[in-house]
Amino acid sequence: MYLTKEERGTFQQFLLLYLGSSFILFAIIAYLFYSNESRYFYEQNKKEMQIEADNLSAQIIHAHMNATPLSLNNIVRNFSDKIGFYDKENHPIASNIENSIDFSKIFYRDKDKMRLVAQSTFGHLRVESIVIQKEDIAKYINNLKLKITIGLLVIYLLLSIIGYFLARLFIKPIQMKRLQLDNFIKDSTHELNTPITALMLSINAPKLESPKNLERIKLSATRISEIYKDLTYLMLDKEREEIPLSPLFLNQILKKELIYLTLLAEKKRIDIKLNEENEIYFKIDKESFIRLIHNLVSNAIKYNTVNGYIKITIKKNHLIIRDSGIGISEKYHAEIYDRFYRATEQVGGFGLGLNIVHKVCQAYHISIDFESQLNRGTTFILTFNQ
Repeated sequence: MYLTKEERGTFQQFLLLYLGSSFILFAIIAYLFYSNESRYFYEQNKKEMQIEADNLSAQIIHAHMNATPLSLNNIVRNFSDKIGFYDKENHPIASNIENSIDFSKIFYRDKDKMRLVAQSTFGHLRVESIVIQKEDIAKYINNLKLKITIGLLVIYLLLSIIGYFLARLFIKPIQMKRLQLDNFIKDSTHELNTPITALMLSINAPKLESPKNLERIKLSATRISEIYKDLTYLMLDKEREEIPLSPLFLNQILKKELIYLTLLAEKKRIDIKLNEENEIYFKIDKESFIRLIHNLVSNAIKYNTVNGYIKITIKKNHLIIRDSGIGISEKYHAEIYDRFYRATEQVGGFGLGLNIVHKVCQAYHISIDFESQLNRGTTFILTFNQ
């Protein structure tokens, strides 16, 4: 499904907003993770260096007090990191540390190394200070940065893929509405073109005042009027002012509306039968009730079969409209009241009729139920709750 310029703009804006906010969020998380990991690394190494220095101090004190031989040079050679033993003038006794040392700083750290100065030997074996130095710190930190960066990029790539599909889902309802509007405009053109063409042909007919021609003009003009009324009723619904309602004799309005609808039905040789078991009075705006009846019955005509039937029954507080039409597939039952919904593309229409019916029923608290089977017909049941 192609995207219009506006839809592409919306799609790109959503994607940029999603990816931009996601990047900022995960960049902050990555930075906090890096800070926490690097701090833990330094603290853990500092602790290990302190333990090693304490162990060496204990060995030196023990060797001195018990006159046990202890080779500081062997310790320097076998030690895993850089280490040095210094006297009270800070001269090296045994050391493999080559750079200068600031003995006033117990712990020193830069981007390349960490250094601990421990003065816990109390001068035993002339050792005043033990210095332990860990190097290649930058290597670990760089590896940590690399891992976090790769992880961030992988997560961001996954988020980009997810974001793309989310954006497609986000734009899909807009596309559907646009397609519905496009179809509505095309259908409007077709629906209006038919009665207008019939009017033009009838006006230019040689026998302008013949009964058949006058009936064709009346039907075409009435059809245009009904299209206009449907559109204005639906589109200008919020602009209608509330008017005081009084009970209307629905049977009478129904029979008057059926006079026009019967003419339409005769074109398809559809038989309309009305069975009145009682009278119904109900508080409703007259135009709203006309829209309700017109759309239900005209749909029954439109989606009926040639030589079909429509049975309308008034019983208690129910109005039942049953037809022998094409029916509605069960999978579409939940959608029939949606604006622009069309049961089939084979029959013209706006897809507004049942939406108008539903709006009227909601406005006047009329219960509406329907039963429909494909190729078996449809039955609508209206219950007028007093």
